[in-house]
Amino acid sequence: MNHGAHFMAAIAYVWNERKQIKAPVRNKVIPAATEEQLLLVELVRSVSAMRTETVIQTVKEVLKQPPAIAKDKKHLSLEVCMLQFFYAYVQRIPVSSLVDSWQPLLVLLKDSVQLGLPAPGQFLILGILNEFILKNPNLESKKDQRELQDVTHKVVEAIGTIAGSSLEQTTWLRRNLEVKPSPQIVVDGTNLEADVEDLMLTVMEESSFTPSVYSVHALTLLAKVLAHLLDMVFYSDEKEKVIPLLVNIMHYVVPYLRNHSAHNAPSYRACIQLLSSLSGYQYTRRAWKKEAFDLFMDHTFFQMDASCVSHWRAIIDHLMTHDKTTFRDLMTRVAVAQSSSLSLFTNRDAELEQRAMLLKRLAFTIYSSEVDQYQKYLPDIQGIHSPLSQVNGGEQFLFTS
Repeated sequence: MNHGAHFMAAIAYVWNERKQIKAPVRNKVIPAATEEQLLLVELVRSVSAMRTETVIQTVKEVLKQPPAIAKDKKHLSLEVCMLQFFYAYVQRIPVSSLVDSWQPLLVLLKDSVQLGLPAPGQFLILGILNEFILKNPNLESKKDQRELQDVTHKVVEAIGTIAGSSLEQTTWLRRNLEVKPSPQIVVDGTNLEADVEDLMLTVMEESSFTPSVYSVHALTLLAKVLAHLLDMVFYSDEKEKVIPLLVNIMHYVVPYLRNHSAHNAPSYRACIQLLSSLSGYQYTRRAWKKEAFDLFMDHTFFQMDASCVSHWRAIIDHLMTHDKTTFRDLMTRVAVAQSSSLSLFTNRDAELEQRAMLLKRLAFTIYSSEVDQYQKYLPDIQGIHSPLSQVNGGEQFLFTS
């Protein structure tokens, strides 16, 4: 098709013009297409010369060298608009057309990772990859499967880097990270004055903004798609390949979960959803077990939004259930605390507070479990005499909205 790149660039331009000004739902990182935008998808599908493979190759050309188009200040980057269109296109074409066009789609995904697209564009790349996996989870060729795993690894790593952009190193000698003391964008939309797409537009036009404005979006997207995506891409005998990638993702996730400040609440909610989804897969356990247990033992554990409790219940259930040692470790800590001498602590209040902290965690573990799951431990649990009545103050359950 002659002038295909200009045609698709025009489609991308009109796509932005037909966006919904005020979205009724603002909790989507990838904006849903409007009815008028979907007409553009049907228009392209109706052009006989624009077969799926041709569309993919043309989109790739636009991403590499976007044609110059006059646009006002409210126009998203042409690359992002092009990918928004292509994401909707991929959702609506037959599975057979997508499978037959796997090779050009693979090239598009590989090239897109290297183009340095704006963060919204990278989110769309992950969305497109996820749509392909949902439609065609199994590739016949082992070579194709390896290439799919490789591009998945690179795309997820890129999103992980964006997810960690609200973190900073504590010292230049160590790789320890902590949350930057700055406000974060609330993805659930309760305090937004515009939808996610308009917010992204504003950020991209302000060079003074840091990339951290996208970190919550990246974490939210990973929470939604990562666990299932990796489980589908890596077969049962290849799960070990996932662990290094997940360890890297957890390196970004844990600092957010250690921070219980109000300004970090959006990131905390997104990260706890991500950890909850990952914990549902047994093979991921090595990547998060130690970190999750340490977070559970932290003295600020119960300082969380009430919406996070259900996710922590799932995590603790998976943490304690999938091996025979973790719950025993918790019981041992509680028992030692109950029988310890006062000489181990500087004063009695400190000892009682430590006992109370461990008992609360034992109680939360049982609360998170199935009925009668820890029945065989009942004699040991009953043997622990609660010192809570002796504690003045101590740790509080703090569920804030």
